[in-house]
Amino acid sequence: MTTKKSTAGTSVPGAGWVRPWMQLVELSWSVPVVIGYRTARIVAGGWPPSARDRRELTRMVQEKVETLGKVAVAAVTTPPKDTARAVGNVVAPVHRTVVANRRRLLR
Repeated sequence: MTTKKSTAGTSVPGAGWVRPWMQLVELSWSVPVVIGYRTARIVAGGWPPSARDRRELTRMVQEKVETLGKVAVAAVTTPPKDTARAVGNVVAPVHRTVVANRRRLLR
C-alpha cells in the first residue's frame, strides 16, 4: 500500500516573489503620477506657495523621512536567507505611501 505525501506545508517555488513584484509594478506607474501632480501644483502655485501647497510640501518631506526609516528597519531586521520576504518588507512601506498619495491627490 502506498501513501501520498502531504504537500500542505510546501508552497510553489517563487510564490513569495509575487507580491513584491506586483507592488513594484504598481509603484512604476504610481510614482510618476504623484510626482507629476506635485510638480504641477508647485509650478502653478506661484511664489510664495499657498498654505495648501506648503502643507503638501511639508507632508512630502515628512513622508520621505518616515518611509526611509521603515525601509531601513525592514532591511536590517529581515533574515538574509529569505530574500523574497526581505524585498517585500522593504517595498511595502514605499508602496503603501505612494499608492495612498496617488489616491489622495487624484480625488
